[in-house]
Formats: sequence, structure tokens, C-alpha cells
Amino acid sequence: MKLYYFKDDEGNFGDDLNPWLWQQLFPNFFNDSDEELFVGVGTLLNHRIPAAPAVTIFGSGHGYGQLPSIDSNWRFYCVRGPLTAKTLGLPAEIAITDPASLAPLFHKHDIEKKYKISFMPHCESARLGDWATVCKLAGINYLDPRKPFLEVFDGIRQSETLLTEAMHGAILADSFRVPWIPVKAYDHISEYKWQDWLQSVQVEANFSSLKPVWRGDYNVTTKQKLKNILKRRLQETPLWRSTWDKPPKRASNGQHVIDVTEAIIAIANNSVPKLSAQHVFDRNTSKLIEKVDLFKKDHGI
Repeated sequence: MKLYYFKDDEGNFGDDLNPWLWQQLFPNFFNDSDEELFVGVGTLLNHRIPAAPAVTIFGSGHGYGQLPSIDSNWRFYCVRGPLTAKTLGLPAEIAITDPASLAPLFHKHDIEKKYKISFMPHCESARLGDWATVCKLAGINYLDPRKPFLEVFDGIRQSETLLTEAMHGAILADSFRVPWIPVKAYDHISEYKWQDWLQSVQVEANFSSLKPVWRGDYNVTTKQKLKNILKRRLQETPLWRSTWDKPPKRASNGQHVIDVTEAIIAIANNSVPKLSAQHVFDRNTSKLIEKVDLFKKDHGI
């Protein structure tokens, strides 16, 4: 059985934890056989899942792309939340929660708090904007979701509160029992997938809004920079074609960065952090472990 998950070239801890987590739960079980796919942590339930004679779903969610072509060779142990179950036409009891919440079972060494507030952007947001500078100006610890996942785990655990645009930032914070505050700066943040998970942990939460920060032509070749400048000018004329790739936004100026810095400080000072009820977390964990045990029984592990 082959483990299927999204691989970001620059890294994304919420995806990268897959091999580690499933190795803890099902030691030395997975291989490179394409005869059967195992679809685990991530927003993976879409048309991009490769065709295979058999597909096993364990905790994944829907949220991007077209619906997958499900047939009788698919087996669902659980999905991330009730919105995924409803969208895919699955029984409500299939929805438990994101299996990344099991990570604290295997990463529980003692660690001290170091940061009053940490901020984690979505991995795409980390590429688009210089959030490290914003956090430095705000006096807030910056957590880069592209760092190795165990390093990110410890950064979350060392924080008293996590401001997060990354859904798996909130999932891991909640699992490590660190209060969290959801924020949104860019349009690529999927409120649907957030709500899918939030409903699974019975938490009501709204995003605090931040204006996006842009790197512009940071770290590109001179040739690419000139192309971007030309494209930005063409976007303002009838010559622009919707089929062309859009250039990155112009780099944010100093005043804009200061404005965003002040906004993030205000959110940190004035927002009420969220945390799922302990009994809900414990119940979801027990249900996931029941599914783990069932999987082991089914596959003779």
C-alpha cells in the first residue's frame, strides 16, 4: 500500500508529517506499490487522486478541486469533518476529525514556554509576504510552516497562544492544548476546509482579517523582474489576456508593513483565543484510535 499525500517543494509541515505519523501508527507497513493508495492527512479528496485498483481514506478532507471519482474499490475509515462527509455523500459517522490531532501521542517530551504569541501564516502566504519582518516589528514569534514539522511542533508548544492562518497550525495547537486565534490575510485561505475541521471539534470561530503583505520581485532574476514589470503595465491595458500568468503584486511599502504590524498587535491583544473542549478532544482521539485498531485488524498488522 502506497502512502499518498501532497508534497510541497518548499515544505509544508501539515503535509510533511504524513510519513512520520503513519509510521508511528502502522510501523513498516507502507511501500511503493500502486495497487492500493492510502490517503491520509491533508485536503486531498479531489480529482487529483491517482487512479488505483483500491483506495483507502483515513481522515482526509475535501476543499480544493473537483470531487473525486469514488467507486466500490474505495474504503473510508474516516474523513476530516462533517462538510466533507456531506459533500461526498458519506454517512455522518464517518466524519471524526483531522488525524494530525494524534501527533501529540508520539511527540510529548517536556518543553518550556518561550513565546507569549506566535504567528504562523499559510505556506503560500509565507512565500508571498515577508511575515518574518512583520512579526519582528510586532514583537511576535514567527513560525514558518515550511520548516521541518517536528521543529514546527515545538514552536507551537513553546507558545502561549498561536495566531494562525494555516489550518494545520490550529489543528496542532488545539491538539497540543495551545489556545489559537484564526486569521486570514489572503484570498487563497479556504474557509470551507476550516469550517469542516471546526465543526469536527465543535468550535465556532471567525477569522480576524489582516491585509496581505507582498514580497514583489524578491529573489527573482533580472529577466523575470523585467517581465513582471511589463505584465503589471499590460494588466492596466486592453492588451492583457486572461490566459496569461499573472505577475506577483508589487512589494508592500514601509507604511503598509507598519499598518499590518499594528493590526496584528491589535488582534493578538484583543482577540479571545479558541480551544476545543477537553471532552470533545478526548472523544475524537478515542474514535480515531478505534479506526486505527480496525485498520490494523483488517490488514493483519
